[in-house]
Amino acid sequence: MLCPASCFPLLRDLSQLRCLLGWPRQRGVCVTGTNRPVCHTKPLPGSKYASAGCLLSLHHSEKPEHEEVCEFRPYTCPCPGASCKWQGSLEAVMPHLMHAHKSITTLQGEDIVFLATDINLPGAVDWVMMQSCFGHHFMLVLEKQEKYEGHQQFFAIVLLIGTRKQAENFAYRLELNGNRRRLTWEATPRSIHDGVAAAIMNSDCLVFDTSIAHLFADNGNLGINVTISMC
Repeated sequence: MLCPASCFPLLRDLSQLRCLLGWPRQRGVCVTGTNRPVCHTKPLPGSKYASAGCLLSLHHSEKPEHEEVCEFRPYTCPCPGASCKWQGSLEAVMPHLMHAHKSITTLQGEDIVFLATDINLPGAVDWVMMQSCFGHHFMLVLEKQEKYEGHQQFFAIVLLIGTRKQAENFAYRLELNGNRRRLTWEATPRSIHDGVAAAIMNSDCLVFDTSIAHLFADNGNLGINVTISMC
C-alpha cells in the first residue's frame, strides 16, 4: 500500500522519494543507508573524441549527432573524388597533401587565377588547386557532376585548411570574366571539416551549367579569378 505524502516529511526532493519507493532513475545508482536512502548520479558519458580535447558530456541519444560535427574529430583527406582514406590531425593535413597528392599545384598570394583545363571532359571531373596567403592554405575546388539526372553542372568553392572558427575570419570571391560578361560569387570559405559534398548539397558555392561555362571558356579551358580577403 502506498503511503500518503505526509509519510515523508524529511524527503526534500523527488530524487529521494524515487529511491525510497524504488522508482527507476535514469543514469543513477540508489544506495540505502541506515537512516535514509541517498542517490548518486552517474556522470553523463563524454564524446568519443574526449581524448582529442572535446569536453562535452552528452546523453546517448545526442552523441551521434554531435560526433558528426565535433571539431575534435579526425580530419579526413579533403581531396574531392579521391579514394584516399587518410585521417589525422589538422596539423598533418598539409604534409599529407604534399606527400600523397603531389600533383596539386600551390599558388602564393591573395589574388590568383585558378585555371581548369579541358572542361569538356566527359563524366564527373574534379579540378583542385591550393592557394596560400595570410599564413593559411586554402583549397580551391571545381567539380563537374550531375547533381540532378541529365543536368550537368559545375560547382566551385574555396575551403580553408583549418577550423570552422578560423574560416569565419576570411571571405573569398570567385569571378568569371568573358566578353562583356561577368559572373561573381562571394562567401565565407568552408572548413575542410565540412567538405565539398556538403557545400554542393546546399548549393553554398558558385554554381553554373555547361552552357554558362562555354560562355567564359577559352579553347576548353576555364579561368576563375580567386580573391581571398580577411574580414
